[in-house]
Amino acid sequence: MSHPSLLTAVHDVLAQSVLPVQATESAHPLSTEYTTVTAQLGAVINTAHRLNHALNQLNDLPLGENATKLVALMKEHTALTSSINQSTAASVSLSSLLRGDTRAIYPDASPPHPAKIAEWGRNLGMEVFVDGSTTVLAGKVLVLDIDINDHVAAVKTSFANNANGNGNTSAAPELDAFLAQEVTRWINAARRAAGIDSAVGHSREDPAIEAARRSRAIQEHLRYLMMLDGLAAAENEKGLRWFMEPTVVSDHIRKQVASPQMEDLDKFLTQHALPLPYLVAPSLSFIVWLSPRGYLQLLRSSPPSKQSSMWNIDIPIAHLKTSMLDTLEDVTIATLKLVPCTEVAKSKMDSSDVPGDHILLAAPSQMWVLDFTTKLPQNGVVMCQSRMRVIQGIVESRPIDMISMGNMSSMGSMSSLGNMSNMNFGEFGVASSQTNGSGGTGRSWVDLLVNKNSSAEYYTATYKSPNDIHPPLHLRLLAPPEPGFLLQRVPVRSVKQVSRVLEVVRGQCWLNESLSILQWSPETPVLKSSHRPSNAEQGMPPEDAVSTTLLASVLAGTIAPQSIPVNVYLPSSALSALSQPVDPFTSQHSGLGMGPPASAGSSSGASLFGPSDLEMEMDIPGLSMSMGGSMDMDLGMDLSTPTDPMQQPHGSETCPPPMIVLTSPRPVPRNGLVEIRITSGEGHGENGVWVEASPGVETGYMSDVVRRGGVWSLPGRVWNKG
Repeated sequence: MSHPSLLTAVHDVLAQSVLPVQATESAHPLSTEYTTVTAQLGAVINTAHRLNHALNQLNDLPLGENATKLVALMKEHTALTSSINQSTAASVSLSSLLRGDTRAIYPDASPPHPAKIAEWGRNLGMEVFVDGSTTVLAGKVLVLDIDINDHVAAVKTSFANNANGNGNTSAAPELDAFLAQEVTRWINAARRAAGIDSAVGHSREDPAIEAARRSRAIQEHLRYLMMLDGLAAAENEKGLRWFMEPTVVSDHIRKQVASPQMEDLDKFLTQHALPLPYLVAPSLSFIVWLSPRGYLQLLRSSPPSKQSSMWNIDIPIAHLKTSMLDTLEDVTIATLKLVPCTEVAKSKMDSSDVPGDHILLAAPSQMWVLDFTTKLPQNGVVMCQSRMRVIQGIVESRPIDMISMGNMSSMGSMSSLGNMSNMNFGEFGVASSQTNGSGGTGRSWVDLLVNKNSSAEYYTATYKSPNDIHPPLHLRLLAPPEPGFLLQRVPVRSVKQVSRVLEVVRGQCWLNESLSILQWSPETPVLKSSHRPSNAEQGMPPEDAVSTTLLASVLAGTIAPQSIPVNVYLPSSALSALSQPVDPFTSQHSGLGMGPPASAGSSSGASLFGPSDLEMEMDIPGLSMSMGGSMDMDLGMDLSTPTDPMQQPHGSETCPPPMIVLTSPRPVPRNGLVEIRITSGEGHGENGVWVEASPGVETGYMSDVVRRGGVWSLPGRVWNKG
């Protein structure tokens, strides 16, 4: 067997370089592009070594009188090889559009027919039998009877090696219901696309595109079932456990977390993820997070149900499954499924010795992963670095060294790629390219969430009360100095690992959802001018025209400002206890426990709100109520010590619970600041959140407000109560 020529190797590298890997995506070990990018880098390195070796050999070759002839032959060979390789690359590119996972979806306006299902089965190596409207697809163990009747499909699953099976009952009723629903949706879309029945179903998507998309989804489900069929066939009668594993894991979790009392779904999700077998794939899915708006939508559309359910929640499971994929957008879903080991970065998995834990089934060629690419538009969950490091500690027993190249297939020795240059989970390393001119971190996980195309140090947003009970809130968010990652898949091997990973992701989802409620914009620096416009230029009455009544009302605090400034801080480390009132003029303690890290060049007495942030222009006719200038907003915080969480040592599996800190001024005539801390996580109250505030501020009602998505209204409510 002849070895490929050097030119062929170069062409192979060039052909791989056009694969659809986004340069802005982080190819870290918990991403879907990790193995693809590492394979490309390995090919580049190997080809570079071969090219260097070949050039050195040519350089040492004595040419003599035959130099001209040799060069001519090499040019001819190069032209012929280049033509062959270009033709091969074009063929590979065209075939990838038809067989690759990222291929385009072409409209399919053909009517539904059992012959299509039969064709799908044959392409996957299944035995096919067609009898009228019934199609039988059979693997070595799995047998599917699919009956198409008008616009409704019925599916019955049986297993060839099931000695205890009854011919009249289904061996996997939940799997039957899932496949029947998927086939029915394809039939309805195909009938609308073919113009047979425009009244069946409803969708804002082009029916022909929807039919093609749903047919592809069904083929993916059948491909996954055939992979399980191969694993089951290798174990004979014991092989049925591969098909039953989603139900077994779901029952195991339900026995541990289900409550005998009826629970609200949103409260349940603040404590645990809800396992639902066969939600989006023929495996087990978890509802990790549901926004308050999504829960309200479910609650209003939920029909009254008296059917018994293994989960005592206020939303019927059937309605939850139906609505989860078609109507809800603000939901995070994780799917536990098997993938080939070649698609996952190799890692040293923790051994599970926890009593009562369930170890997932193991196969030499397959690995269980939690996949987060099902529902979200950004194809994953935006995570901060500290929580990614916690997940790393859960998955494996040693840190991920992403600086050294080492073994290309090792999870612990893969260099970071894309915008993760010189960044690693273990040491919080950030490359110089990720810093701005002032020395601060240039890219934050908040940038990845709200401003993917660029970065900013501060973001601003405005919150207006629906009932106008308080002035608009001008929120100013300091972007945390932690880089962001897109979490896509996590390898796991036990239910305990699954629960711990989902707990970390749930906390991040709460932060992401809270930030996504508002429209954040990068703060634009405003150039100060020494010339202050006169009252006449601003259309205001002259200063001597201000009435005594207006002045008295200002001093009494009865005139509301046009806006209330609110500072937003997302701590990356644990804060000290909030036990004393914060006075911006006389405070000698750290009100925030650990303030935002000072940027390069700033003094230790840097303002909590940053320069000129608390210049609260009341815009009262004839009177300037600016609180800037000589006001000292130091709050007594010594920012000269390194408070950057990126430089602090952390345990391999420790991370503070997600927290939002809101700081706003007290209403006139009182001075000082009101600080509100909202913490989310298991064990933090009935609603899954814990709210604490400066002394004298009532917090009893705040947890319910946060539960309903009103976290940003809290400073305004405090202002309104005076």
